[in-house]
Amino acid sequence: MKKMPAIALLASLFLAGMQPLAAQMTDGRIRLGFKAGINGARLYDDVNASNAKTRIGMTAGAFVQIPLAKGRFALRPELLFTTKGGAYDFVNAGRTDFKVNYVELPLVLEYRLLGFINLHVGGYAATLASADGTTGGSVVKLGKADFKNFDYGWVAGTGLDIGALGIHFRISRGLQEVSTQSVNASLRNVKNAAWSVALSYGL
Repeated sequence: MKKMPAIALLASLFLAGMQPLAAQMTDGRIRLGFKAGINGARLYDDVNASNAKTRIGMTAGAFVQIPLAKGRFALRPELLFTTKGGAYDFVNAGRTDFKVNYVELPLVLEYRLLGFINLHVGGYAATLASADGTTGGSVVKLGKADFKNFDYGWVAGTGLDIGALGIHFRISRGLQEVSTQSVNASLRNVKNAAWSVALSYGL
């Protein structure tokens, strides 16, 4: 119990120290920034695929932060290059393994809690940049023509913004099938899902 006052004091000092740094990113001006990090892409589906594996890749690009409501809220459009895809088994169809790369445009609404805790939610639209893979246990080769050129979905995340630097964790979920091959049972109803951890720097 004696430790509680000391912990409370340290927490108060930490919060007080963060406020001047956080104020740099909530000073009411539009900022351009850059971000880069890793993501873990995974698939979700309605056909009971099994043994799904996460594909570790990257995400990188630029963003604009547009302050709203006295600095607590901001709109944040981003332009990213993002890798997605995955691998899984489907009954009587063998292994499916593919990688899809997108140019992605998320648009999120940010809220600053205590000045430096970033909470955000929004949506994304993406266009397919490249794709390759195999299905049927490597029997059938997959290419860009086998996947839809457009994807969209929702994103949500949290993180810390301290001064010009930020670190954010985000999840995303696609809302449409990624493949054009609806006749192929191993690709039917498969959609994108991903998490990412990224560092950002605002100018």
